[in-house]
Amino acid sequence: MAENQPERPFQVLLSDGAVQDLSRMRDAAAAEAEQYPDDKSPAHNANRTLYKGVLRELQDLETGASNGHHVLGAHRGLGDGRDIVVSKIGDGTGKPNHRLTFREIPGRNAGGTNARDVIAIGPRHGGENNAYQQTAMRLGRSANQSLPQLDRFGAAQVGSGGKAHQRNPVLDANRAIAHAFDGQTPLSGSRPLSETAFGSRAPSSGAKQAGKQAGRQGNPQRGE
Repeated sequence: MAENQPERPFQVLLSDGAVQDLSRMRDAAAAEAEQYPDDKSPAHNANRTLYKGVLRELQDLETGASNGHHVLGAHRGLGDGRDIVVSKIGDGTGKPNHRLTFREIPGRNAGGTNARDVIAIGPRHGGENNAYQQTAMRLGRSANQSLPQLDRFGAAQVGSGGKAHQRNPVLDANRAIAHAFDGQTPLSGSRPLSETAFGSRAPSSGAKQAGKQAGRQGNPQRGE
């Protein structure tokens, strides 16, 4: 049994959609490892770098080392995301180009431990496949509708470009409001990270395993 494991004040939950997102990333990392096993260039390690970064962010969300980057807020075309937190993740080829979205869930609605329910993980841009569009769709939210029950989160939000000292108080306030809101519940089908194939305690082990699996998979893009 591993020693000195960090304390985990939160549990990370994965929606069905998030599990599918992670499966695609794992398989893309495995395919890349098979195609470019010895190439260390950023372009030929992008999928592995991205997958490793996502796994690390999930672990950091559990330990509280990460509280996300910013609150999404309400935007026309993206739906009402005032209760949604966004993490930025990159693939090593430039600025962070992928987003992970989650909602803070009070422990009384998640089996006793405060939870972070991951909704979507995907590219920032990319039509209907981008993380923001997938988030609205999976939550069943209209792209241009404001939800009265989310008025408790307030109207003013610091955007993703705000400085940390501006964003962090907004994240803290969002979490406190979410934990006081009885209507804040996980998506149906969400399951603990620890109960999935992505729940390794070692942030890098999933990426390493993806590389090992590449040689054993006949079709690394099959998904699960």
